[in-house]
Amino acid sequence: MEILKSNPKEGEILVKTNNMDDLWHLKHVIELDDKVRMQTTRKVVVKRGSEVVEGKRETMTLTVLVEKMVLAENRLNVSGKIVEGPENIEHAHHTLHVEPGSVLTIQKHQWKKYQLDRLNKAKIRKKLLLICVLDREQADFANLSEVGIEMLASINPKSPEDIDRQDYYKEIQKYLESKKDYQTIVVAGPGFERENLLKFLKQENTDLAKKIFLEHCSDTGKAGVQEVLKKSANKILKETRVSEEGFLVEEFLKRISTGGLVVYGKKETEEAIDLGAVEILLVSSEKTKELEKLMEQVEKLSGKVNIITGDHVLGEQFLQMGGVGAFLRFKIK
Repeated sequence: MEILKSNPKEGEILVKTNNMDDLWHLKHVIELDDKVRMQTTRKVVVKRGSEVVEGKRETMTLTVLVEKMVLAENRLNVSGKIVEGPENIEHAHHTLHVEPGSVLTIQKHQWKKYQLDRLNKAKIRKKLLLICVLDREQADFANLSEVGIEMLASINPKSPEDIDRQDYYKEIQKYLESKKDYQTIVVAGPGFERENLLKFLKQENTDLAKKIFLEHCSDTGKAGVQEVLKKSANKILKETRVSEEGFLVEEFLKRISTGGLVVYGKKETEEAIDLGAVEILLVSSEKTKELEKLMEQVEKLSGKVNIITGDHVLGEQFLQMGGVGAFLRFKIK
């Protein structure tokens, strides 16, 4: 989650959600009688004399006084009376659909410390993408973070006589290896240099090569970076999220097969939670509404909750197993 703006005097905080986990956190931050404002769509009702005609769905910004919240499969539904918006629809009711990528303002009479702590805990501080755009004459590196693009460095071939490009690729490899905190690296550019570099890295450092996505762009420098982001950043970030969820499920399945510290199934997981044995709870996004009490109980016992979406093979497999399981702190009978 990103905290875009904070105005304590007005009791307002502007946030952007990035994933299902953020919606879970907001479910516990937003309270009844809070005000939530965001862009939404709504069908406009037009009166023609005594006749009421339902118009087209229009985009507008509305503020609702929260009366109800439901964490659904892939969104948090926040419902209430409209208190700010076009004059003709004030005092009507509306449901805001908060999804990953939504930007919303939460207004409270008074923010409690635990609510602020929860938002800060959910804040994304990691760097999202490392981007390398290159051709035969130059490799440029940039970082995509929550605040935008930051150009980092450039590498040029040391000698035009470096026909096989080995020294050039080694310099790029050395730089990429120094950026250990990135899980995803995009290598892009015109021509075939990106493929040649990846082939070289597969021979020299297979772990580094596994982090790389190839993309085409027609330019280098900042223009090339912007082209890459425009074409594929959302796809790559989704694949990164799927990769992170997939790693959790793979580790979970591995521990099941080896008799490790895990449980799965609703009954077995409930028993482990009651014993205080759950370290990390995994819940399918399709099961969040059904299992909300279990999720709350785990957090009260200082455990962590991870929501697994069903838009990838391992997520579907986890859902078919019941959609709930846990990594344990200690072995239970």
